[in-house]
Amino acid sequence: MRMRTFIADSMVEAVAQVREAMGDDAIIVSSLEGENGGFEVTAALDQRANDGPNGAPTEDTALEQILREHLNAAPKKEPSKPASPGERAEDRHAPAATPVPFSKTALLQVLEEQGIPGVLANALVAYAMSVDTDNSVAALAAALEDRFQFDPLPIAPPHPIMAVGLPGHGKTVTIAKLAARATVENVRSQIISTDAERTGAEAQAEAYGNLLKIPVDHTETIDAMSLVLDQRTDRIGIEAADGREACFIDTAAANPFQPDEVQTLRRQIEVGRSVAAAEPVLILAASGDPKSMAETAREFSKLGVSRMIVTQLDISRRIGGVLAAAEIAGLSFAQFSDTPYLARGVAVATPLRLSQLILGHTRSTPLTDYTVESAG
Repeated sequence: MRMRTFIADSMVEAVAQVREAMGDDAIIVSSLEGENGGFEVTAALDQRANDGPNGAPTEDTALEQILREHLNAAPKKEPSKPASPGERAEDRHAPAATPVPFSKTALLQVLEEQGIPGVLANALVAYAMSVDTDNSVAALAAALEDRFQFDPLPIAPPHPIMAVGLPGHGKTVTIAKLAARATVENVRSQIISTDAERTGAEAQAEAYGNLLKIPVDHTETIDAMSLVLDQRTDRIGIEAADGREACFIDTAAANPFQPDEVQTLRRQIEVGRSVAAAEPVLILAASGDPKSMAETAREFSKLGVSRMIVTQLDISRRIGGVLAAAEIAGLSFAQFSDTPYLARGVAVATPLRLSQLILGHTRSTPLTDYTVESAG
């Protein structure tokens, strides 16, 4: 183990010296503030910590290296986009941060317990330490806003939204939740189901359509989907409506590591984009190890995905993989879902909501932004 001491005018500068001299794997073991100002920081580095039994890098080390490259190379991000005119007031603001005294040690421990890769956790803590607040929730929210993009889907998306993702991650129910959100706001909605592979997919989509009293079109081929989208475009042009109309496309589950499935999904995305400017959005369940989730998100990003909706937050004990996926693939957080039930819906993704999820301050409070009453 190697130890060094650094002295600087501020804690942020001291941490920067540690990272520059010893790298992101260094652990800060103590920090002291001088009586006349300035900070003294002692850091330690165990160079064997990330090696396997034969001195070879482990899979976790490989992921850390990728993250480190991203953190070092990533330019300063642009501020988060303002709320869309189609959003409601309650969608634009996350709940207020419950005051939680700031503790660097405690915050780092929570991030590690959440399965957030060490290099990313250290970067978030370092930024949180520079924020002028004694509230851990607010400090982490500021760090998350600096590190990630948050770009929620509006109530009435200007173009069709195409849900893509792995089997079992909740594409169909997420599509129904988005349609329900729009319906509650008096936005005319339409669901297009293209899943001809999964048993019961058509019946499930039809059941959601009946509940919400909205049309559901079943298309078993890409050409059929293209025709429905083309007819929708023509109808909207003839009606010259006020634009508050939403379309949600449910695709068949796809394995991004299977060439034939990737080819089919790529073709579907290309046709949807060319016919109606449809946007593919990744539906990603929060449960999973960071490496697998990061690899999956990166493969979907190659297909033109730029936003993701995180699901199954209610059954996921750790969400570190979600952050790894967003970092590695460069995806923006759109919405969060913490329930399989339609009536509970989805919530817009904000830095504060994500901070509260990580620190465990929303587990007793649903992420609900609206409710839906069943017909009959």
